Amino acid sequence: MVYASLLPVFAGVALASSSELSFTMFGFLTAMGSNFAFVSRNVLATKFGKAGDMGDDQQTRKTNQLAVLTMVAAAVLFPVCLFIPGGLTSIPSAWAGAMKAGVSAGKLTSLLVASGFYFYMYQLSSFWVLSCVPPITHSVLNTLKRVVIIIVSIIVFRTPVTVQSACGTATAIGGVLLYSLTKSYYAKKAKESK
Repeated sequence: MVYASLLPVFAGVALASSSELSFTMFGFLTAMGSNFAFVSRNVLATKFGKAGDMGDDQQTRKTNQLAVLTMVAAAVLFPVCLFIPGGLTSIPSAWAGAMKAGVSAGKLTSLLVASGFYFYMYQLSSFWVLSCVPPITHSVLNTLKRVVIIIVSIIVFRTPVTVQSACGTATAIGGVLLYSLTKSYYAKKAKESK
């Protein structure tokens, strides 16, 4: 029942995302593939968290584990990035477009470095949270983060809201609440049976 309670979360995010003006099936499928890879990484990182010599304390282990996973992912995905649309082959044209828009090379380089640093720190903090909560809870929190991003973009960028997008966002938030209540109920029931 706990796993079944996740369905409204996924349905709500899919419903809210599909009404976007820039929606494409390729983008949707790659986002779903990203979600699947994210959840798989979390489950495997938790399952194999004690494997190997990654450090003595929990934070050192998670930091080293993330570093190894990042290097392996970069090696595996490098060939893929050569062939997908918008991949590595489009860097020269994107760089030239930024220069034409008036962004200096130094500013663009500093923005790219800062973006990489902040994303790595986000991943690191995500791994630390993963060491404290179960993988499914972590994944639900990640999905809720996307709903919050949609709401913030509506407020900050004054993005027009369709009925479908509002229904999807409400469904996803309700799904997170349902998941929390269901998980709490079954955890309490399991404690009582012991």
